[in-house]
Amino acid sequence: MPLFHRAVAGTAVAAGPRALVRPNRGLPLMLLLPFLLLAVFVGVVGGLDSPPLVAIVGTAVLSVLMVFVLPLHGMFWCLFVLTFLLQGSAVYFLKLRPAAWLAFGLAILFFCRALLDLVVHKREQQRMRKGDGSTVELAALLFVAAFVISLVFNRVPKSQIFSAAKAMLPMFSVLFALYWFRWKEQHLELSWRMMFWVVLAQVPVVLYQHFFVATTTTFDSIVGTFGGTPGFGGNSAIMVLFTVLAMGYAAARWNAGQMSGKAMWAFQAIGFAIILLGEVKAAFIWLPLVLAWVLRRRILRSIGAFIGFAVLLAAFVGTTYTVYETLYWGKKVQSAHSIAEKLDRGGGYFFDPNNVNYRTGEISRAASLALWAHDPLASVPRRLVGYGPGASKPSGLLGAGEVAKRYQPLHLDATALAILLWDVGLLGALAYSSMLLFSLLAAWRYVRRKQGSVAQLALADTCVAAMLLFLMMLVYNRALMDEPTAQLLLMMCMGTIVQLCRFGSSQR
Repeated sequence: MPLFHRAVAGTAVAAGPRALVRPNRGLPLMLLLPFLLLAVFVGVVGGLDSPPLVAIVGTAVLSVLMVFVLPLHGMFWCLFVLTFLLQGSAVYFLKLRPAAWLAFGLAILFFCRALLDLVVHKREQQRMRKGDGSTVELAALLFVAAFVISLVFNRVPKSQIFSAAKAMLPMFSVLFALYWFRWKEQHLELSWRMMFWVVLAQVPVVLYQHFFVATTTTFDSIVGTFGGTPGFGGNSAIMVLFTVLAMGYAAARWNAGQMSGKAMWAFQAIGFAIILLGEVKAAFIWLPLVLAWVLRRRILRSIGAFIGFAVLLAAFVGTTYTVYETLYWGKKVQSAHSIAEKLDRGGGYFFDPNNVNYRTGEISRAASLALWAHDPLASVPRRLVGYGPGASKPSGLLGAGEVAKRYQPLHLDATALAILLWDVGLLGALAYSSMLLFSLLAAWRYVRRKQGSVAQLALADTCVAAMLLFLMMLVYNRALMDEPTAQLLLMMCMGTIVQLCRFGSSQR
């Protein structure tokens, strides 16, 4: 719109000093016409007397309008709120499973808006340091290339192409947007501080889910606003991962003098409560690792600080284990006769390559990789490029994939790494893993060189810990492959890293 305003002003000057410029009274009529047609369309859908359909169509139309109205960072904030607060709540409480598609749809529109800005506005050029953020972008492009190669080589059906592309690719738009454009430091910081409000919003939701939904056999139903199904579980691991990273960022801001001690400790207490209610075993590793990294200088400053952190760490592990055993694990763990047996029942079965249940289809994390390694029909091309995106998907709106049908009823997609190996082969898995590893190295180098402002270093410190957790997530569950919450959080962290490497040193 500013382009049109400048054109009118220029015409008036050319006509003479007395020429009058008509005041801007809003959008031109020709631009209002499509909006009016969209409003009529939503009204017609409303006449069908289907509230879920009206909600989905209305949200989709509103998202399209955002492309023309909001700036790029404003669209990202809308994507942030929709992904972490709205779509998961709609799936859980309203049972609108297609609501998860809204996040992917808005991510696609976000990419379109980024392309529009790339064409209309000349983006700022800045030479990047060799080996930093550019390697992350290169690895991302190689993964997309491996995705396309696998599609072509395996002649994947059109319906499966649509399903796989929808699940894996849209959130890459956030990474590319943070690479292409300079974001104002306050906009980037605000995007991260919004995590605090999302964590606070989880408190009433998880309390309701704990006392009114979950039982001793369905504790996985405590998922906050991150999506799931009452009685069957959902994204509790992503909720806890998000909370842990927010706690780490709060500690990093406090360590940098950007947050008061009272606010930081209060937020840590809230996050700790969510971890206790969420029952995610990996939290035993995630939270100590994140806090130890972001507070490492303060911890190693003196013996007293080191002992104090060790005491807090022991209290966290002991309290969390006691609560988990009392509320969730119960007799399943208590009936074990040895510590090794208790560890196995509490989560050690994850690493058993022979843990396969043919009745329920559930397999352990290690078994998901062992099945791929011993695939009797594997060939060198299949090992390299996989069986095609979506091949390991056991079910969905568009049916099961080729490999999933062969191994039914087993769920081959137990981990993200297993999905990558089955779908896009060693090349795709290597590219995706390299993308995460290069992000970790770039953030670590940025912190080591102490580039950027204090606030930016707090972001970079948090991102180092975040990438360590995401590398673990490759073999923890499948969320990175098809859950919008996990994917947006990952791309936000990697995008922040490339943004800091590309533009951070000049934003002081």
